[in-house]
Amino acid sequence: MDIVIVGAGLAGALLAQGLRRAGLEVRLFEREPENQQGQGYRIHLEPEGDLALRECLPPELYDRVLATSGKPGRGVCVLDPQLDLVREIPVPDPPEPERTGRHVTVDRQTLRRIMLTGMDVHYGAAFEKFELLDSGRVRSLFSDGTVAEADLLVAADGTHSRIRAQLLPEAEVIETGQSEIYGKTLLTDEVRELMPAAALDSFTTIVGTDGRFVPLAAHRFRSGGEDYVMWVVVAPKPMFPIDLTRADAAGLLEVAAEMVADWHPNIGAIIRRGLPGSVAATTIRTAKPLPHWKTGPVTLVGDAIHTMIPAGTSAGAALWDAAALCRQLAARPESLREAVRDYEIEMLDHGFAAVAAALERGSS
Repeated sequence: MDIVIVGAGLAGALLAQGLRRAGLEVRLFEREPENQQGQGYRIHLEPEGDLALRECLPPELYDRVLATSGKPGRGVCVLDPQLDLVREIPVPDPPEPERTGRHVTVDRQTLRRIMLTGMDVHYGAAFEKFELLDSGRVRSLFSDGTVAEADLLVAADGTHSRIRAQLLPEAEVIETGQSEIYGKTLLTDEVRELMPAAALDSFTTIVGTDGRFVPLAAHRFRSGGEDYVMWVVVAPKPMFPIDLTRADAAGLLEVAAEMVADWHPNIGAIIRRGLPGSVAATTIRTAKPLPHWKTGPVTLVGDAIHTMIPAGTSAGAALWDAAALCRQLAARPESLREAVRDYEIEMLDHGFAAVAAALERGSS
């Protein structure tokens, strides 16, 4: 059995590692060049994400993930725009983390680098289309002229998946009407003094009364990284004074700070000290559930099929997909189609339950 994975993000990289450990042939394609500095910041993995990493990664790489993860905090805090505490929600680890998994905070780029260790990635190859072959295999065509035939093509190419668009044109990704500007600020002594105490030890969201909110949290590496603060300015799209798609990083940084100019001055001061190269903007989207399709030699993982609003669960759900698909393929390499079908049925139930939970968490 040979497998092509499109997308070397978190789900694609973990799936490739797991399949290689299982002795299956895998080729991993990524549209960005190898030296591309991707955006990304502190992300939370729920216990299912920790278990997926443990299941698929070689032990030495899993140990490196834990060694470079963030120092644990107390949980989640909600503040008002003047940085007064509204609510505190402790998030303790499960009583048996070795068995049930643990809550882990990681830096996205650090995690991705670890998961790509030892992998042969075909960079600079944007997926264009696939062709179903009479043999039951699938042919993938890429922008650099590469043609790859395989028994299975896996879409790990994110919210804007070209593979999903071709395979499931009826699948809908819905705009929520919110946009966000996000970035990182180095956690210097000066910035530490500006930070609300809760955001140094918890994932904190500053919530306004008009639809604006600002997730704010420090990422303090256990080892091997430069500590920073991640921040996100979220608001209904009409509240932003410019078209975010046309702004450069410096312009986005200025707009992000101005969006909270009427809040506690420390919030804008933290944002203004952001690293311009880390700043980007996007809209917030969620996938609409869909029924299972007829299984073929093409399947999907993560945001390529069940993108969800950012609520601290999407990365773990994507890693869960990778581990679930790897488990099915490794257990039944001689029954590829049945293994993929069973994965898809399980993934759709689990993934869209996570989408619904993220929407509920976001609305609260």
